[in-house]
Amino acid sequence: MKLSDTELWENILLAIEDGRVVPIVGRDLLVVDTDSGPRPFHQIVAARLAAELKIPAESLPPAFETNDVACAYKDFHGDPSNINSSVVRIIKNLKVPVPEPLRLLAEIPRFRIFVSTTIDTLLDEAIAAVRGPRPAVLTFPPAANLLDFDERLLDNNGSFVFQILGRVSTTSPFAVTEGQMLEQMHDFMSGNRRPDKLIYELQQSHLLFVGINFPDWLTRFLMRLSRAKPLWDSRQMTEVFADARAIQPDFSQFLHHFSPQQSQIFEDGTAVDFVRELHRRWFERHPATERAAAPSDQGSTQPAPMTSGSVFISYANEDRAAAFRLADQLQAGGLEVWVDRRLNPGDEFRTIIERHIRECSAFVPVLSRNTQTEHGRWFRREWMQACDLNRDFFGTDRKFLFPVVVDDTPNNELIEFRSNLFGTSAVRAPSGTPTPGLVQQLDLAQKAHRKQYARA
Repeated sequence: MKLSDTELWENILLAIEDGRVVPIVGRDLLVVDTDSGPRPFHQIVAARLAAELKIPAESLPPAFETNDVACAYKDFHGDPSNINSSVVRIIKNLKVPVPEPLRLLAEIPRFRIFVSTTIDTLLDEAIAAVRGPRPAVLTFPPAANLLDFDERLLDNNGSFVFQILGRVSTTSPFAVTEGQMLEQMHDFMSGNRRPDKLIYELQQSHLLFVGINFPDWLTRFLMRLSRAKPLWDSRQMTEVFADARAIQPDFSQFLHHFSPQQSQIFEDGTAVDFVRELHRRWFERHPATERAAAPSDQGSTQPAPMTSGSVFISYANEDRAAAFRLADQLQAGGLEVWVDRRLNPGDEFRTIIERHIRECSAFVPVLSRNTQTEHGRWFRREWMQACDLNRDFFGTDRKFLFPVVVDDTPNNELIEFRSNLFGTSAVRAPSGTPTPGLVQQLDLAQKAHRKQYARA
């Protein structure tokens, strides 16, 4: 992937707009300003650890890390306890400004779930600095009663940070050596504290691996953990690697052979370059007034309430004009209609949207060339939920799904009809203008729904 790959950047931005992208961030983004210039945070910690343990810097590899320091310590013998206590002291006393790359990620409001592969608090500090209150934070192994992803905390705090290698603490484990990373990943994947809800969220999301700089074997394990199927199986979710080690031949060839369609490597700069380019492209597409707001400011973006039995219209963001025209004209025809008119509809209020779908009288998916993508965009989650609910109407004289095509795409070119998702045909509503027949069918569906619930 290069800066000039417009189509790939477009796919990333569309997925972010749908709220289905999780950044997995690592130490190469923790570049902090010091008196001697920008410097990686983990190298500052490693240098101070070496000084505390009296290990000469010249005896260590160039750009050494905490793992190198631990392995060089004469009293180490594989036991990290004495190393970790020193790391706790160092990080607690190390006051640094919020790294610019973390701040840039936090400014993109559609990022709500973050995974951190570092043990510090800098990511949640960046989110708090940009958005207001701190995000909900969960660590592995758990440092408190919170053991897994919790949607209620995400709604309350506006964002969620999961630290998969622990968090610097005197009371709970965290990983500063490769041996500790191995043990924690083993526990993460197969232990009785495995965070299944978080893993499910990752499996349902596109992933940005940004600056994690893990050993090759650990990156492969983390990537596989985040996918429900073998990497070579057909799947909607994709990965982008902006990582120094990802461009190394062994790993890039591994992706080329086993995940050629779903995985991309950013080859045109560093992880920091990737974040800056992503930030630039996002705010070219979305004005700076849309920067991430504090959770207390998000109430104005909550979806509008819906009257039970309304017609629910679901659309891709590119078709918002046609979807709004369709809603307006159906309302002018006497129907109660609900459509998400927020600037960035999607995942923030998932439970509200899902409840609206359960309570609607008819579900109208808006189809066009813009929806002909296999990627896991937000509207497809709505469509799959509606298809599940449609099973309740089998064998009855009522209809629940009313697919509408708003452009001139032939039915045989529509993924939904090749896969028989909605049936074999759709109503044509050019640019969102409904036919009288569609208005009549939706009116009958709404009246039947209201009649049924009036009896109940």
